[in-house]
Amino acid sequence: MEQTTRINKDEIPFEKLEKVGIKRDFVDRMEKQELNDFLNGFRSNKLYTVNARINDEDFRIPTKIRLQKMEDGNVKIKVHPIQRLHIPEEYMGHKFTKTERTALLENRNLGKTVELTGKDGKKDSYYLSIDSKTNELIPLRTKHIRVPEKIKGAGLSEEQRQKLAAGKKITLNGMTDKNGKKFTATLQVDAANRSINFSGFKQENTEEKLQKSKGASQKVG
Repeated sequence: MEQTTRINKDEIPFEKLEKVGIKRDFVDRMEKQELNDFLNGFRSNKLYTVNARINDEDFRIPTKIRLQKMEDGNVKIKVHPIQRLHIPEEYMGHKFTKTERTALLENRNLGKTVELTGKDGKKDSYYLSIDSKTNELIPLRTKHIRVPEKIKGAGLSEEQRQKLAAGKKITLNGMTDKNGKKFTATLQVDAANRSINFSGFKQENTEEKLQKSKGASQKVG
C-alpha cells in the first residue's frame, strides 16, 4: 500500500512514548482523519498525560503530542503542555496590531489571513488561532484548508466561500445534522483544529417556516 502520510505508523517511537507514560494502543483509539493528521506531523487532538521532571520533582502533566521526522529519518516526539495565554509582540515575522491582539485574546482566532515567514524563510498566507486546550498560538497555511461548495447539505454562495477562505465568520442556514434536522450555525476556519469550526448552533423550525411561507403566499394571492 502506498504511503500517503509523512510518517508510517510503524515509525512511531512507541518505546519512547511508553517511557513517558503513554501506552502504545493510543493510536488504535484515534479516528481515521485524526491518525492521518498525527502521521503528517500535526499536534494530537487530545491531551495525553506524560511524566515530567521539573526542578527535581516528578509530575504528571497534560500535553498534546506530535511527531517530527528528522533529516536522518529518525522520528522524535514533541510535547506541547498547557501554557499561559500570551500573544507575543511579533510572531513569524509579523508584528501584531492592537486590533489583531484583541481578536486573538477575545475570539481565539485572528479572523483573517496573514502573511507569515516559515522556518524555511519563505513567506506564505496563514490562518492563526489559539489552541483551546493548550493556549498555544497555532499557524496553518491557507492551502491546507479547502472550502467546499456544500457543508452538511447546505450550499455556500461564492461570497460565503470567499469569506470563509479569508478567515472570516459566516452564518450558514439549512444544514442537516445526523438526525436529519435542519440547523443554522456560525462557521469559521480554525487553524488549531485544521478544520472549519461550528458555533452558535440554532435548530431550525421547519414547520414554523412552512406556516410562515404559506401565510406569505396567501397574502400575495
